[in-house]
Amino acid sequence: MLKGDTRGFWDVFATPWPALRKGTVAMTCNPSHMASCSVAFSERERNRSQLISLLEKLGCDGPLDSADSATADAALATALMDSFRKTRDPEAYDGLVRWTGPQLRARVRSRLRSLGTRLDPNEVWQDTIVNIYRYPDRFLASRPGAFAAWSSTIVDNAIRRLLRRSKLDLAMILRDPETLQEQADTSMREPSMEAQNNEECLATAAAFGVVLQAYLIAYERLSERERFVLQMVEVRRMRYAELAQVLVIRPEALKMVVFRARKRIHEQLGLLLSGASTTVARKPIHGGARSRVQSIASASAVA
Repeated sequence: MLKGDTRGFWDVFATPWPALRKGTVAMTCNPSHMASCSVAFSERERNRSQLISLLEKLGCDGPLDSADSATADAALATALMDSFRKTRDPEAYDGLVRWTGPQLRARVRSRLRSLGTRLDPNEVWQDTIVNIYRYPDRFLASRPGAFAAWSSTIVDNAIRRLLRRSKLDLAMILRDPETLQEQADTSMREPSMEAQNNEECLATAAAFGVVLQAYLIAYERLSERERFVLQMVEVRRMRYAELAQVLVIRPEALKMVVFRARKRIHEQLGLLLSGASTTVARKPIHGGARSRVQSIASASAVA
């Protein structure tokens, strides 16, 4: 090119801008780099056209036209997220992840650059993608770059959450093992308390057996009529009026019979369980009842 001749210089810019976007302009660079850039660019444009067609199929508003490629990409991401918020269509979500995945990964790596290797970028990215899927109702498509700002907040929250979890895990790892052993397990009783509880249960069961035996002896001391009345009233839950008709007595008289029978049993229980003399009993004790009384008296003496 001759000095002062500017025709060759301006010829570089003579190609229209749409031709540059389509990758049809031959540029003076490494052929291998040019081929890879052209393939990646054409693949992204193919994805863009497919996602715009998906938005039209779902009946959602497509991205606004913009001369700036970055603004157009952000607007498409916002439109896909808004479509998923409205329809919950899995294709919209898959398209959103396919379109914004590389940008989200780059954002995660940028945030984690100052943290070194403390967090796994893949874990942060997966947490971000999951939260985008779980909380679409919190998204507001107020401007073309709304998804970029909203997803950045989700990335930051995921990093904070993982940092808190890693600090807790680190504290558990660095804690003295002896300190961990000293922490009491509140869900389990101490061996001494468990043994004491078992002994108390056995003693209660033995005492209850003694009371039942004493009640049987006291019941046997009642008259046949009193035993019949108590059995009908307390065991079979028979009404006083019905039982009075069977015995051909007034209900008031029947209540008096029940009251006196219960009182005699209470008195006999007191005598048997205290080991006092049984000479005041209304009815003498014979046979097996006498042996039971002796066993109860001996058990009471041991206690």
